Amino acid sequence: MAITPPTDAELNTFILARLAVIGIDITTLPLSDTSAPADQTRVLSSIRGFIRQATPQISQYVADVQENPPVLYPAPFSQWTLD
Repeated sequence: MAITPPTDAELNTFILARLAVIGIDITTLPLSDTSAPADQTRVLSSIRGFIRQATPQISQYVADVQENPPVLYPAPFSQWTLD
């Protein structure tokens, strides 16, 4: 079964939902205004471009079990592990 990439409308719905979850409401921006520093059209276009470019790299990532995981407090952790 072939995977079909999401449409712009589907990505817009996903983006708006994810932004709403973290408390960002881009509907306060103008819909499309070339004189504004940012507008909804450009923001959504930029995020759609990022998602379409980043997805293959993210989906192909394989965690290396030999790699040191990030630690919230490295100094106490390194003392505990004697590294």
